[in-house]
This record gives sequence, structure tokens and C-alpha cells, in this order.
Amino acid sequence: MKKFRFADIHFVIIGLIFLGLVALIIRLTPSFTILLFTVFLLTVSFVVLLIYQNHTCKTDELDKIRHINHQAESSMTSLLENLPVGVVKIDEKTDEIEWFNPFAELTFTKEDGDFDDDRLRDILAVGRDKTRIYAEFSGKRYIVHTDFQNELFYFFDVSSEYKATQEVASLRPVIGVISVDNYDDLEDTMSDSELSEVNSFVSSFITNFSQQHQIFYRRVAMNRFYVFTDYAVLDQLMTEKFSIIDQFRSEAKSRHLAITLSMGFAFGNDNHHTIGQLALQNLNMAEVRGGDQAVVKENSEQKQPIYFGGNTASTTKRTRTRTRAMMSAISDKINFVSKVFIVGHQKLDMDALGASVGMHCFAQNLIEEVYVVYDETAMFSDISRAVEQLSAEASTNLVTVSEALEMVTRDSLLIMVDHSKVSLTLSQALYEKFDQVIVIDHHRRDSDFPQNAIIAYIESGASSTSELVTELLQFQNSKKRRLSRLQSSLLMAGIMLDTRHFSARVTSRTFDVASYLRSCGSDSIMIQDISATDFEESRAVSELILKANQVLPNIIIVKAEEEKLYDKVTMSKTADNLLMLAGIEGTFVIARSDQGQVSISARSRNNINVQRIMENMGGGGHFNLAAAQISNQTVQEVFVELREIIFKEVLENIE
Repeated sequence: MKKFRFADIHFVIIGLIFLGLVALIIRLTPSFTILLFTVFLLTVSFVVLLIYQNHTCKTDELDKIRHINHQAESSMTSLLENLPVGVVKIDEKTDEIEWFNPFAELTFTKEDGDFDDDRLRDILAVGRDKTRIYAEFSGKRYIVHTDFQNELFYFFDVSSEYKATQEVASLRPVIGVISVDNYDDLEDTMSDSELSEVNSFVSSFITNFSQQHQIFYRRVAMNRFYVFTDYAVLDQLMTEKFSIIDQFRSEAKSRHLAITLSMGFAFGNDNHHTIGQLALQNLNMAEVRGGDQAVVKENSEQKQPIYFGGNTASTTKRTRTRTRAMMSAISDKINFVSKVFIVGHQKLDMDALGASVGMHCFAQNLIEEVYVVYDETAMFSDISRAVEQLSAEASTNLVTVSEALEMVTRDSLLIMVDHSKVSLTLSQALYEKFDQVIVIDHHRRDSDFPQNAIIAYIESGASSTSELVTELLQFQNSKKRRLSRLQSSLLMAGIMLDTRHFSARVTSRTFDVASYLRSCGSDSIMIQDISATDFEESRAVSELILKANQVLPNIIIVKAEEEKLYDKVTMSKTADNLLMLAGIEGTFVIARSDQGQVSISARSRNNINVQRIMENMGGGGHFNLAAAQISNQTVQEVFVELREIIFKEVLENIE
């Protein structure tokens, strides 16, 4: 029944009636009591009418609100059901899918008609922690927005916009430079007719490669090609992991040619000049890292280079001409500075110390103020013994990091040996004081390279940095100062460390410099005394060996106890000892270092690129000698991650 509401006129009429009744009672009844009672009844009646009116008004308002809400809910439900946006609601307590609209049902229905509940749950699990994510399903791309307050997920189809963006991105210009590694060696050893056949093979191979991918190219030298294409082609090459490099190496090997390809590619939205310059830089990085690989980088400072290939040990051979040129360039630079400071990497090893001592002798032949910097708070036993003997001999100016910080002047020069990563240098504070840096290293170069490096002598084909420094001394051939018996012994010890006593990564150049050091007085007895292993260190190596796991027939991983700390020398010696076992191609030692991080020491022969594996773990190094340091992870977590990367690497090589 419809509720009656009093209008304003009704209250006026009722008031007049009440007034008439009061007047009538006054006239007919002289009693004041009756009059007062009548007024009371009339007042109560009027108040009741007002209360009734107020209640009726409130009830009507509630009915209106309910009606409006019902209409809004009906409209919203209709909107959600007909909106071309997927909407999914999750139960806040159980995390179960509570409701979804027809568009969401259509989106997540598979070809066989079944609703793909698992795929939807996977996407929602990722989206719960983010306000917006991207998801792909049934060939379409969606943006998923999350309403945390109402536990709602909205799926917007952006396939057309994404496709348009991809089409624009695929048209970005790409410039590449291809170089044939070790071509100069062929020119020195082959006859003209044989070299002509090699040129024909290389030219035919690059031509077929270009035609297959519709790439425009030009040969600018016998061993260098420039290529021009767009990002769609480059993306295909990256998807194939630049298998063209493996194909070239295989065909060259079948012709008994020790040549490989190095490639540098760059791309961007504009400025072809800078793209071309970046392509040349990428090629240089590929060659410095050992060749037989490709380096790709977008023309942006925020982007990092991507590496492909590098499946063989470094084959790039340095020439004596290059060494002589480097000797002259480094000498010229030293002559124009007042002081030279030489630093190795953190936790000096014998190669870093030997190279530092050798560069000290090299620089002192040019200027007087030359200093080797060391950290007295972080030295292994062999380095401590060597520093003690150097201090006693007084032929090398040794200074601590704190002393060096006070001695640096505006026109001082820093020489970094046995490392090319800023994050690994002996002291970040000391490095930041220099505007000019020279880098001498035998590890493959990566992205964390000193931006203020004016000269970089990096030869990944060398056995050690001590070998490179000794060659520089040979070409300097100064009569002013010669290596002392102790200095030459330390250089020899550095070479012996990185070559595992001349059993790995040695070339004829290695034996040449060893012969030179022997003529300078290198003493094997002194080397043994300095490099001798302590009893506790030997016991620690044995403990780690007992924890070895043969995860693959040719790969061993050592996983140390979580709570026990090991120094990096112990880990390195453990990896070296395990690599001597029959049939073993790669060894990895995982342990928590005395600095608190989880460290990995990796070694290999010539079939496994441990540098690439360690780069995936945030580290780096050489093809068959590398390392990594990982923070905020346990030994077990690092072990699981490393094992997965190794399995993936092995499967890719098999494919």
C-alpha cells in the first residue's frame, strides 16, 4: 500500500481545525482544566502527525536510494557483462576466482572449449603484486590492471597497439661490422693462391648469409664487412643466437682454417653516425673478449650489450707490432705525468702482484715517482710473504691504499692491471681520484669498463697479465733499470699461477717471456717459497674436494657448508685440482667468502666457456677461468641457480 505523506497545506488546515476546536471549547466550557486538557491532546496529536511525517519522509528516501542502487547495480552488471574488457574478481580470503564477466570467459577459453583456469591463475599470481602487468594468451597481448581494494583484475586487449609498436620497432636501422679473426696470420703463412681460396670462401659465406637474411653488405677490406639491415632481421639473428658464427667456424675447420668471425651490431631510432660508431665499438669488444662472438647493443646509454657465441677459447693472437705500439703509447703517456700508481684487483693474487711489480719497473725507467698500491688488511699468505720480501729488498715502492689517497695529485696516472672492471678494482675511492686510467689485462672485457680509460691493452689470448707486462719490458729494453731477482720471480709466479704451471693456455709467446724472466734471474726456489701452501689452506682444499658433486659426466660442482667461510685462493686451488681429474671439462666451487658474499670459482679446459656462465651469475673472467660474487643468497640457492645455467648451456651446445 502506498504510504500517505502530508503536504504543507494539510498542516495549515489541521492547524486551523485545532484553533477552531480550542476557541469552541473556550466558549462552551468555562473550566480551565478542561481547556488545558484539550490543548494537551491537540498538541500531542500534532506532534504525532509530525513524527509520522518525518518517518514517512525517511522511508521514502531509503526507498529511493534502494531503487537508485538497484538501478546502478543492474547498469554496472550489464556494463561489466557487455564491456569489451575482461574482469575477474578474486575472493579476498580464499584467493579463489569468485566471478568473471563473459569477455574474460571468452578470453580464457581454449580452442577445445575448456576454460583455461590454470593460465588465468598464473597471470593473476603475478599481477597480485603489481598494479599493471603484460600478459599474452591465445596469440593476443593484454594489459592487466589490478584494483587491490576490490580484488578486481581488468584485462585490456592491446594487441593492435602492440603490433603497431612492434612494426615501428622492427624498422629501426641496424648497422653491423663483421671481422675475420686471425686473418693476418693467414697472410703470413699462406701463398697467394691459398689466400685467394680463403678470400673466396669468406666472401661466398658472407654473400650467402646476406642473401638468406636480405641484408645489404659491402666488403671494405679482406677481413672486414659492413652490413646494413633493420631490427626485424637482427631480432631473428638474436633468436637464432647468431648460429651463423658456429656455422662459419665449422666450415672453416673443415677446410683446416683457424679463423672465426667477430661481429658488432648496433641499432637505434635515429642518428646513423652514432649507430655506426657504436657498431665499431661493439666489434672491438667482441675481439677483445676473444673473438668468435657477436656483441649487440642499442644506441642508448641505459642499455647493456648482449653477447652471443664465444664457444671457443680465445684464438685472437696479438702481434709483436701491436705490443710495440702499446709500449710506445704507454711510455708516451707516462712521460707526461708526475706520478704513477699501479693497482691490481681486490684480494691480490700472484698474477696481479707480479704484473704490478713489472709495470713499476717499466714506469720507473721513465719517471721516478711510481708506486705499487696494496691493501694491507686483505692479503693472502703468499701475497703477504711477497710484500714482506719486496719491502725488505726496497726495489719496489709499495704504498697502502690510505697512503696513496693522500699522495694522488691532479696530474697523476692510474694503471689497472689484471682487471678491467671498476667494481673489482682495489679501491673505489682511489680510482675516483684519477681522470686518466690505463688498463692492462688478459680477461675478456665486459660492460663495467672504466669510462676514463685512455689506453686499454687487453689481450684475452694471453696466458696472464704478467706475460703481457713482461713483453712490454722486453720491447722497452731499457738499460736504466732491469728486473731484480725477486721481481722477475714474482712475474714468473704470476704466469705459473694462471697457466697452472704451464699446463693450460700457453703459447710460444708464453715460453718466450718465461725464458726472458729466467735470464733476469727468476728463481724457482724463491717462487716455491713464496707460493707455498699453508697446512690450514691445504686442509681446507681437501675439505672442499670431499664436498664435490659430479652433476654431469664432465662437470663437477663443489657446494660448501653454509656457515663455513673460505678465502678465494682456497676455492681457486680446489677448482684447479678437480680440473686435473680424467674426463672433467669444468669445475665450479661455491662457498661463502670471508667477506660474507657467496663466491664461485670456475675453471674449464677448452670446451666450456665458464666466463659466459659466470656472466649469467653477475661475474666474469676468462674463457676457462672466471668467478662471481653473489649477495643476498644462500649457498644452496646459488648452487641451484648455477646448476640450471650449466644444464642450459650444455643443452644449447648440444643443439
